[in-house]
Amino acid sequence: MNSGGGFGLGLGFGLTPTAVIQVTNLSSAVTSEQMRTLFSFLGEIEELRLYPPDNAPLAFSSKVCYVKFRDPSSVGVAQHLTNTVFIDRALIVVPCAEVMQPTRTVVMCNTTFDHRENTVLGKRPCLISFGS
Repeated sequence: MNSGGGFGLGLGFGLTPTAVIQVTNLSSAVTSEQMRTLFSFLGEIEELRLYPPDNAPLAFSSKVCYVKFRDPSSVGVAQHLTNTVFIDRALIVVPCAEVMQPTRTVVMCNTTFDHRENTVLGKRPCLISFGS
């Protein structure tokens, strides 16, 4: 634990503590509202993104969710939900590095999920942009 109250990353990015988590292995039936309800018990949510979104016209076998908390200490608590069965799958919760830019925040996670193609690839950083 560092003086900022959050947990250090250890993702190899050398960045400060993060307030963002990546939740993978989600059921294709999960909705944004269900994810918001689940994680709101751990801390105030600043932003939540579910991919593919609730209104996606195509069917997918799984989804991925990014949750940004107001307080970085909520990330450590959220990681304790890893292996918790939600709907029909065990959740995988990992912290994501944030890189602040003037008009948006870019989130970097080590993942095997390619958000552009919805395919599984070798482990590599992915970028998800929050904001305008």
